[in-house]
Amino acid sequence: MADYRGSTTPEETRDMTMTPGWLYQAMDAEFHFSLDAAALPETALCPRYLTPDIDALNVDWGDFISPSVRSPWVWLNPPYSDICPWVEKVIEQQAKGIGTVMLVPQDTSTEWYPAERASEVRHIVGYRDERGKWRNGRIHFINKATGEEMKGNPKGSMFLIFAPGWCGECRIRDVSKQALILAGQGAMRDAA
Repeated sequence: MADYRGSTTPEETRDMTMTPGWLYQAMDAEFHFSLDAAALPETALCPRYLTPDIDALNVDWGDFISPSVRSPWVWLNPPYSDICPWVEKVIEQQAKGIGTVMLVPQDTSTEWYPAERASEVRHIVGYRDERGKWRNGRIHFINKATGEEMKGNPKGSMFLIFAPGWCGECRIRDVSKQALILAGQGAMRDAA
């Protein structure tokens, strides 16, 4: 098993954290996700989601997406304890016409990093706030039990994007956390 060893989150809760709503909304506004592929009922971000009981690594994700969706996109914040099989599953589903956006630790030195197999990599970077103070781009995940942000993430995050049917060079770029916050808040306002 290719463990991720950079986390300071207690092992018993490491795979039970939630993506911040603003972050998901920012990406959903762009990709219009049809499925959350790694969720619990209380952490699911899409109306359709796969739980550990369904075992997303051993089912075809297309079976859980409406056939009327022409270019389906899946949201995936995989369990960080073992990311490698999730990357392989995403690549398998990509070949079947399903796009996926993965939120993973920003680390290109790992076994699971897909390099040119992804269509795009977006590094979430820091920014200067309205007073000129530097804010890092680290994501504060949500503790499922308390609903509170968990501070102290020791590593940055990135999106691995796998466009359906992709066969080209991987594009690598940065996106500021501030841009994501603003886009996510705007999407939540528009939805209200």
